[in-house]
Amino acid sequence: MKELKDYKEEIYKCSRCGLCQSVCPVYKVTLNECSVSRAKFNMLNGILSGDLNLNDRIKGYLDLCIGCNACKNFCPSNIDAREIFTAAKYQYYTENEPSAWEKFIDSYFVFKACLYAAKFSFFFYRLFRISFVVNLFKDVLPKRLLLLDSLIRENCRKPVRTKSSKSLRAIFFPGCFNSYLNSSSLNSLKKIFSDLDIEFDVKKFDCCGVSFLSSGKIDEFKCLARKNIEKIGDDYDFVLTDCASCNFVLKEYQKYLDSKQAQVLAQKIINVSEYLKNLRIAADRPIKVTAHKPCHEEFDFIDILKRIENVEYVEAEDFDKCCGFSGKFALKNPEISREISKRKAQKFLKTGADCIITTCPACMLGVNQGLIENKAAMPVYSLPEFIAKYCKVFTA
Repeated sequence: MKELKDYKEEIYKCSRCGLCQSVCPVYKVTLNECSVSRAKFNMLNGILSGDLNLNDRIKGYLDLCIGCNACKNFCPSNIDAREIFTAAKYQYYTENEPSAWEKFIDSYFVFKACLYAAKFSFFFYRLFRISFVVNLFKDVLPKRLLLLDSLIRENCRKPVRTKSSKSLRAIFFPGCFNSYLNSSSLNSLKKIFSDLDIEFDVKKFDCCGVSFLSSGKIDEFKCLARKNIEKIGDDYDFVLTDCASCNFVLKEYQKYLDSKQAQVLAQKIINVSEYLKNLRIAADRPIKVTAHKPCHEEFDFIDILKRIENVEYVEAEDFDKCCGFSGKFALKNPEISREISKRKAQKFLKTGADCIITTCPACMLGVNQGLIENKAAMPVYSLPEFIAKYCKVFTA
């Protein structure tokens, strides 16, 4: 793993041209120069030269990065700001002792406890059809409650049993969203894969660690990575994910662990989109869709949408720009997060599509957050949910 000092040359390469300013979603909302990469690089230069201390204030500016890495894609020097800021935040935690409260809030124990609490709360929410009550009073209820309602609903409720004696073995990494909060995506995948020549194995994994990685809590991240690699084992043909963030982070394990298993894992991770790309898929009726491409998405899943029979794809402006959610960022900076989501959703609404498709559960929340901010309704599906709900997959 590289330390902040190892990025000295890359930080120095920043010409302070300001091109990052034109693509930073946080800057577009706040107009705060300190939210832009070049300003943070100035601070980090000062730290590396000994003129500045890596204090709480600078750490706060580093936390203003939403992690979309749009600046890297637009940077003439191709500087990976997200990776550098992660190293800087890790150095902050090695040099500064967090408060007892911060340790408690950021602990994995609290994280898991919240997931279990949400799991049981959502179960009773669905059982008593509270969503019906929410719909009656949606004009007066808090927006956060409406966002939770959009998260709780399930679109594919009845999983189909997979067949035995199949030639390929896929281990599915469900992620926290599928494991604790909504089984719709997992049920959809079981339905899609029921007719394919694949043994579909779902294990009880820990969180992929994306929030700890983005926060600079590298020791906690490495602990989760080791646990997940041990649970995956060696007996598999590939590891399947339906979350762009989980897919990205599982590949990052090899950068932080001196492990052959981590290297093998990085080569055998397959996004659901990658597996579906060569299959014939047809919608059961004509439908118009648009899509949001997550910041962590490495595969062009939109090409699949364009090839689905009976589906009309309409490209939204800035379809590949950040939705504004990004996990802990939305909790620490709720006003900024909501405004980014609001502007994003307005562009989806202009398409006149019947629904929005994406490949990241957090992005589903971000898009729904934007729709709620605009007081608008539009179904948001993961790609597997959409296919399971509206399409037929042909195996031959």
